Amino acid sequence: MEIICYSCGRGENPENSIEGIKHCIETNPDWRIEMDLQITRDGQIVLFHDYETERTTGVKNNIQELDLDSIKKLNCGFNFKIGSEFPYRQNPIQIPTLEEVCQLFPKSKLLLDIHTDNLKAIDKIIEIIERHQMEKQIVVVSHYDQVSEKFKAKRPNWTYGAATKEVKKMVYSSFLLLDSLFPIKSDILMLPVKFGNIKLLKGRVVKHISNRNKRLWVWLNEGEKVITVNSKNEMDKLEKVGVNGIFTEFPAKLKNEITVANNV
Repeated sequence: MEIICYSCGRGENPENSIEGIKHCIETNPDWRIEMDLQITRDGQIVLFHDYETERTTGVKNNIQELDLDSIKKLNCGFNFKIGSEFPYRQNPIQIPTLEEVCQLFPKSKLLLDIHTDNLKAIDKIIEIIERHQMEKQIVVVSHYDQVSEKFKAKRPNWTYGAATKEVKKMVYSSFLLLDSLFPIKSDILMLPVKFGNIKLLKGRVVKHISNRNKRLWVWLNEGEKVITVNSKNEMDKLEKVGVNGIFTEFPAKLKNEITVANNV
């Protein structure tokens, strides 16, 4: 079972932050770290989820309309809360670049989730990853089908998660018993157990993926908010039905539960 720290373990540290990455590595250096990528106005690749900056930084801007110097003035931990406290408002932290991540953590396993539809980001990401010789440590995925297709065309031997169109084809074809007509081209299918109240992770979906020697990574729910797998009990249930990897926001909590269970 592969464990992926969702958004750099955003339940325990600010999302997409160096602090979060360090925490994930200290928790377990073998676990993969998922991070979201955007491109700045001056062509730099930064770790950031939204197009708008206000949700995490408290300042309203569009990430793609700012240059890196302006982005570095934002506090990516501004709205991170522990209990009733905002620990980073007096101790601001910067939005990191992918270059900084590769320099600081060259041996880490990364999941690069490309959140921009700007195709210029593709060559930038490739250049950074290849310069740091990290090709074998990364998985690339994007919500945007055109980004995924262009990336695969440039680097067909890298490891990829399925983009939206491919996921939908696989799930819908399984429901209609037509999955044999839709082979999975990507290496890993990533999907929620449920989308709102609709269960996507059904036995036929799992079998479809397994029969094609692909991997299946899941989280619990996609809706108004993402719910990840945050307990060993949840993880064990998913492993029993054939899931290969799970996303968690709380890596230290999950590791503690695993350690306690193993020592019983």
